[in-house]
Amino acid sequence: MESTEVKRFGRYEVVAELGRGAMGVVYKARDPQIDRLVAVKTVSLWGQEPEEEQEFRLRFGNEAQAAGRLHHPGIISVFDVGEDPDNQDPYIVLEYVSGESLQRVLAREKKLALSKALKLAEELAEALDYAHAQGVVHRDIKPANILVTEDGHAKIADFGIAKLNLAHFTIPGKVLGTPAYMAPEQLSGEGADGRSDLFSLGVILYVMVTGHSPFPGSSATTVCFKVANREPVAASALDMTLPPQIDAVIARAIAKNPDERYQNGAELAQDLRLLQQAYKPGATTASMQAIAALTTNLNVRPASMDARPAAAVAQAQGVVQYILYKAPIRDLILGAATLVVLVVIAAQSKLFVNVPKSAGVIAAGEIQSSSSTKPDPPQPAQVAAAVVSPPPVHVAAPVRKAVRPAVRAKVPPPTPVRHESPAPSATLDLGVQHQFKDATLFVYIDGRIALTRPLHGAVKRKLIVFNGVRGVESETIEVPAGRHVLRIRALSTDQTTDLSKTVSADFVGGDNKSLEVTFGKHNSTMRLSWQ
Repeated sequence: MESTEVKRFGRYEVVAELGRGAMGVVYKARDPQIDRLVAVKTVSLWGQEPEEEQEFRLRFGNEAQAAGRLHHPGIISVFDVGEDPDNQDPYIVLEYVSGESLQRVLAREKKLALSKALKLAEELAEALDYAHAQGVVHRDIKPANILVTEDGHAKIADFGIAKLNLAHFTIPGKVLGTPAYMAPEQLSGEGADGRSDLFSLGVILYVMVTGHSPFPGSSATTVCFKVANREPVAASALDMTLPPQIDAVIARAIAKNPDERYQNGAELAQDLRLLQQAYKPGATTASMQAIAALTTNLNVRPASMDARPAAAVAQAQGVVQYILYKAPIRDLILGAATLVVLVVIAAQSKLFVNVPKSAGVIAAGEIQSSSSTKPDPPQPAQVAAAVVSPPPVHVAAPVRKAVRPAVRAKVPPPTPVRHESPAPSATLDLGVQHQFKDATLFVYIDGRIALTRPLHGAVKRKLIVFNGVRGVESETIEVPAGRHVLRIRALSTDQTTDLSKTVSADFVGGDNKSLEVTFGKHNSTMRLSWQ
């Protein structure tokens, strides 16, 4: 009789495979000592340089130990660490959670109900606030790292190892990290802190309520450019049923400058709670007070965040939608409007019925212009027509002629001076991936220089969004409407490399185009591609 050998990680017996990712495999396992189900996540070190592998092993235990100190209902607990005896790959033993990732939920449902999205975001903000207070930053908050339990609660996974994965590893042929959820300071290689995690959570909230990414793009370059330089379309502009206050919450969470964001998860969680109180079914006067409190809190922001015309319009539209969709407020306003109309009609009817006009008054009234707000002073002839004097004794009364109102000469309106407005221009978003240590980028439009920008590259171990790229630059150029010929030239400082490419395109006023400039190995070739 054949015996089936059970795969083990230390004392943990594998029950099933749960999934595979870029860094390794996740197993469902059993701890026989206490008869508890756990999750075992392996970290593959295949293809890594010996120095990086050694550094990872040294820090793996420390990071897992720090994550193991976190005990919060919104964080998946870390129980143990070890090494696979077969290949010496490290593994981490985690709390097993029955549910599915937020990534799968969004793939199936596209977007979530507002109440559910706000509740999940609040739970995540509270969990992040707790972790950050313990000195632990996640650095890779995204839907794939969030589990939604069977009873509908959110839990964050990969605390500790996410930091190691992003900061120290580049897998050949694979891209690590998700630029659409990463903060600008992470993409530029600067230090990340808890506010970077809150930026990622703000992006997740946007996706949950709209079903769309705030920074869409067909390539990592385009996405990163938008994360660093573009403000997204207001969420309420994509879905008019969303409350306007959610735009302000998201805008503050995903501000480009970390100092303009929520400074901790507790602040974000508080605003999310106020939103839930204000817009839950059967909201009362207390809910309206919560809206006022939320608006007051969000108005205390840096001035740079107030210059958002699109968000302001969306907020006004959201207020109108809220009034129309809330039955009590809608009925109150409609009732008041009906009452005002009835009062006006009644007043007009009373005037027409109860105020008889004499012939003299009517004659004088007909002379006056009904369209004038303030009638002109009566002329002498008009006054004589309205007053009847006794006839003289010896002189026959003169024959009175009908007095017609003086006709004013029509003065033609002044001809407005027409100012020729310049034709609207288009914008060109230029994204550059290069391997130059020092170089200069030139952009020509129809043979005329339009941009000169230095290119500086360096080995940035945290900037692993673009595998093998040493430098990432971005710029926006205004281009007149019409068809133009663009020439892109890159010249290294030592003048050993001088590459140039030309492309033609039609630009429509007010339109936006994205052009990606990439270079081959050792900057041997240049490629241009529209995004």
